[in-house]
Parts: sequence; C-alpha cells; structure tokens
Amino acid sequence: MNSMIAGEITVLSWAQWQFAVLAVLRADFAEVLQFIGFDEVDWDSWKSFYIEGRTPAAAVDRAFERDF
Repeated sequence: MNSMIAGEITVLSWAQWQFAVLAVLRADFAEVLQFIGFDEVDWDSWKSFYIEGRTPAAAVDRAFERDF
C-alpha cells in the first residue's frame, strides 16, 4: 500500500495497488503473464499483502517466493 518515491511515502488505494500489481506481473513474467487481465487474478488472495503494507513489487516477490 506504500511505495517510496524520492524518499516520500505514497499511499495507494486498493484499486491503484491492484493495477500496480498487474503491471509488475506483466513486466516480470512477460513470457507467460503479459496479457493477464484484471479479472484473471484472485484478488482475495492478494488482499493480505495490501493490508500488510507491501508495495506491489514486494507483494509479487512474496507471492512467487522471490524475497528470500
């Protein structure tokens, strides 16, 4: 929900965060998720990452276990 931009914290709404997650998924997994649609994501499963305050990139890293 928070992201650092030039040392400032920007709070994203749930909808903004969802679209940012989509952008990360499309960029980081372009070979398989480049054209993933909003309705193809199980947002209930992602909501806990938003509530925890993870950035969209950090949420994707956690979901795909890339943050170890």
